[in-house]
Amino acid sequence: MKNFIWAICLFMITTSATAAEINFLDNPVWSTVLEKAKKENKVIFLDAYATWCGPCKMMDSETYKDSAVADYYNTNFINVKYDMEKGEGLTLAQRFSVESYPSLLFINPDGTVLHKGTGFRKGPEFTDLGQNAQFLILKKSAMGMSNAEFVKFASDAVKFEDEDFDQISQDYLAKQSDILGNAELIDLIMNYANSLPDQKSLAYIANNKAKILQSGNYTENDFNERLISLTLGYSLSDKEQLDEETLDFDIVKTLLEKYVPENAFFVYHYFKAQYALDNKETDEALSEIDLIVANAPTKVTFDQLCNAMMNMGPFLLNEGKLDPILKKFEDIKLTEKDADNAYMKDFVKAIIYIKVKDFEKFKGIANAMIASNSTPEKVKDDLKTALDRIK
Repeated sequence: MKNFIWAICLFMITTSATAAEINFLDNPVWSTVLEKAKKENKVIFLDAYATWCGPCKMMDSETYKDSAVADYYNTNFINVKYDMEKGEGLTLAQRFSVESYPSLLFINPDGTVLHKGTGFRKGPEFTDLGQNAQFLILKKSAMGMSNAEFVKFASDAVKFEDEDFDQISQDYLAKQSDILGNAELIDLIMNYANSLPDQKSLAYIANNKAKILQSGNYTENDFNERLISLTLGYSLSDKEQLDEETLDFDIVKTLLEKYVPENAFFVYHYFKAQYALDNKETDEALSEIDLIVANAPTKVTFDQLCNAMMNMGPFLLNEGKLDPILKKFEDIKLTEKDADNAYMKDFVKAIIYIKVKDFEKFKGIANAMIASNSTPEKVKDDLKTALDRIK
């Protein structure tokens, strides 16, 4: 009897675990759906389907029965399904301009479509669609959020690559009495804000490194890197760049020299090289890269140069221009401070070759570095892992 009871319990647990699925209201009266959404203060998810639609049936049999999907949608939405070719579905199809199936609609309690997807979506992709819809709802109330709520919103904005976030974050910071007034605002500045409301804000951050470091969450290197990013971001904003057609590099240079003087030369010329590459101005990019190499280690640190070479090297190789610049890079005399990092000259070459998938050259350099006593053990381990992956 005891074993029989355990068997029943196991059966119940098993069936309950596999039975999880989205709880849909099937072809309900639309007005009652709106009333329910208003009462529960939830967004409506509407699956607009047709009985003959193959992808619709796949959503039913696969995606809607995914337990993680079901948990998320049952918690956050009023879920309804309508056959768009009969009953009230015909009216809703016209109202919401449904032209393909399945159409996956997210609708406010007032009946306004917030977000839309079409076609079959697997579980994780379908959850992302719902999260994106919720993000759009939050976006409308961003200015009224607490600092902690806004930081969470900022994280989602980055995840969803929201094009409006730069302006929203600037507006939010503009209304703060102290943009470094608490840990949440410091997190917003250090992790999410790409630009600032005005140059006064930039100067305030530049002059208050101690305030950021005292939060205990960031190092001096974190601060320095973020200040470079904020300065560059602000120099490219419409607060400074008044001509929409032409980028004023002098403004970029002036602000970099003002707020990050020690890194201004490298950041300015590296940015110009990237800008030239993006605009397919090959000769200009090569000129900037050559200038960076020529000014190491006086105006460009060895670390900066290595990063630039690893990022720009594949482009140089594809253009047939790598060898002369690589020779200059190899001939650079290291300062006493950088002497222990001499192995980076070979490591940079290894990275360039593996990026362009020239595995034979990568193997030659990697094996030589592994055999060398000057290569740190951690680097050797990374190289061995890379070699194993390309076998």
